[in-house]
Parts: sequence; structure tokens; C-alpha cells
Amino acid sequence: MGKNQPQQRTEWISASDVGRTVFCPHSVALKYQGATPTKQAVLARQQGDLKHEALNRQARQDKRCYVASYLYGVDDPRTNVLRKFRDDAILKWPGGALLVRLYYRLSPLAIHLSQSSPRITGILRFLVDRLVCWCSRRGNQS
Repeated sequence: MGKNQPQQRTEWISASDVGRTVFCPHSVALKYQGATPTKQAVLARQQGDLKHEALNRQARQDKRCYVASYLYGVDDPRTNVLRKFRDDAILKWPGGALLVRLYYRLSPLAIHLSQSSPRITGILRFLVDRLVCWCSRRGNQS
């Protein structure tokens, strides 16, 4: 290799390791330095993995879609488009489950505000209609 050429790295960092850095920024460095986690850390990670998997299973079976159900109806095709987007895309993103939980916390407030104002309902419908269109186009492209 030439003097000015960068060295190629042969080690790859997995997506799981990248995600773990959110909770412990030094975890990947320690892992690659050969550090051994304590029994307590291993147990905590196993419990976290189990809770994470349980949350993912619950979300996959989840029929909630508060705003779309309010605007269109529980079994409307547009509501199902948004559920599919949640299950097939958002929940696969790093932090996607957190985003969905945040939505579940905030959407009842949005519905309550919407029920008290036709203007808010119109804005909410406009935004959700655009999201449904975007998700539908995205789904047809894949």
C-alpha cells in the first residue's frame, strides 16, 4: 500500500452493536478490545433482549392506529396502509419501537383536540391523507 492510501479495515460493526451504543457509547469499543462483561451486565442484556422481543411481538399483533381509526374507521384500507407501514418499516428502524410508543402516547391528545375543533380535524386529515398517499406509493415501489 502506498504511503498516502488509507488502510482498509477488515472488521465490520454489526447493526446490533451500533444500536447498543445508544445505551452505552463505550460498549462496542470495549467489546473489540476484548473486555468481558460482568455477569450482571450479561443478565441485564438478556432481560432487555427479552423485553425488546416481547415489545416487537406485541407491536406486530397490534391493531391500534388511533388517528387513522378516528378519521377513517378501524378496518378502512387507509388505516391498514398505515398499520402495514408501522409494522414493515417503522418498527424495523433503530428507535422505531420508541417512536410508535410515543405516537400511542400523543395520538389520543391529537384526537381529543380534533374533536373540539373542525379546523384541527381538517389539518389532521390533510396530514394523514398525505402520509397514506406516501406510504401507498412507497409500498408500490418495493
